[in-house]
Amino acid sequence: MKALLVGILFFVLQGCEENSFLNSHWKEPMGEQGPPPSHFSQLEKSLEPQSCGTCHKPQFEAWQNSLHSQTISPGVLWQLPGLGHEESQKCFRCHSPLAETKQYLSIEEGWKHTYPEEWNSYLPQGSHGLICASCHVRNQQRFGPPSLNGTIGTEKNLPHGGYTTALEFESSLFCKNCHESSESGKKINGKRMMETYSEWKESDFAKQGIQCQNCHMPDRKHEWKGIHDLEMVKQGLSFSFQVKEEGNYILIRGSFTSEKIGHKFPSYAVPKVYVRFVLENGNRKEMLLREEVIGRFVDIFLEKEIYDNRLSPGETFSMEERIEKKDIDKDVWVRMEVDVDPGEMYVRMFRHNLENRTSLKLSEKSIPILKQALAEKERSYYRLFTSKQRAPGSLPR
Repeated sequence: MKALLVGILFFVLQGCEENSFLNSHWKEPMGEQGPPPSHFSQLEKSLEPQSCGTCHKPQFEAWQNSLHSQTISPGVLWQLPGLGHEESQKCFRCHSPLAETKQYLSIEEGWKHTYPEEWNSYLPQGSHGLICASCHVRNQQRFGPPSLNGTIGTEKNLPHGGYTTALEFESSLFCKNCHESSESGKKINGKRMMETYSEWKESDFAKQGIQCQNCHMPDRKHEWKGIHDLEMVKQGLSFSFQVKEEGNYILIRGSFTSEKIGHKFPSYAVPKVYVRFVLENGNRKEMLLREEVIGRFVDIFLEKEIYDNRLSPGETFSMEERIEKKDIDKDVWVRMEVDVDPGEMYVRMFRHNLENRTSLKLSEKSIPILKQALAEKERSYYRLFTSKQRAPGSLPR
């Protein structure tokens, strides 16, 4: 039955860019939820994630450890004083979409001072970010995907009045709202800052009906793992590394193929992937033979693209190097390393702003938050792959 539902979903929504449900669901500005039905219990009224987790424990626990739970992070907060109220609303559209959470953030920044008292009955001040209700609640009505037993329609015999099912929750179109810049958005070298949905739509994954949720929410897990997760990234790539003799030379070849990634790798302009060949002798002395960077490299002012060599789905990156055998000493190894820096562009941007805090007139409030944001991005760097082989003709000492 589940396979049948996926098939129905694919044929109904394939190529459908205009969708009345999603147009309404993500309409901006999003309206207030309004007063909860009077017959709801206090738990049913609450839109706090912890309350949702009372019944939806696996989803809540997964969300708690996901980046979706951290959309209002130091990386966003340090920018708010400089952006001001109006510009910040563009960030909140995805990072904190509910009318209530937007207002609470505006109050914390001093831009607003009051909010309706009735909000405290379902979402007290202090709640913000991308919470359960950001996707699942509109006008105090609950929405979600069809149940796994194949039921399609409104489920009535459930808490908080049941929920309305929508196939769109299992469609890549649902994710497009926040993971695809608008056509009118800023472009660099003719490309928008985010085109993940378009990249997927042009891929074989879309043709086969494989949606974003199939990879990023397997079995409906609310984890949304991506570039920050080593195992997730490794599962999407296949690696090859060879060191062999070729005449008077030693040929070093390394490659990896984007086999199970339905959009460009890495996505967006932020992450970078580093590929290196390193020579290592018996005394553990190392020499960098070659390094290349994969990604879309733009300046921190978002005005110029220096290069874009990201991999499309199915594409292979290859790198090779030759060294003369006469230059090889005893007990020499060659190592291939692949590192991932999920926040590379932010690291450049944050460092620049800290180094120029005086001329940029950063507020005293922003500086410690910016330092925290930079530290978080620097910690996200990780080693994705490494392999080592002895150079041909090299013998242990």
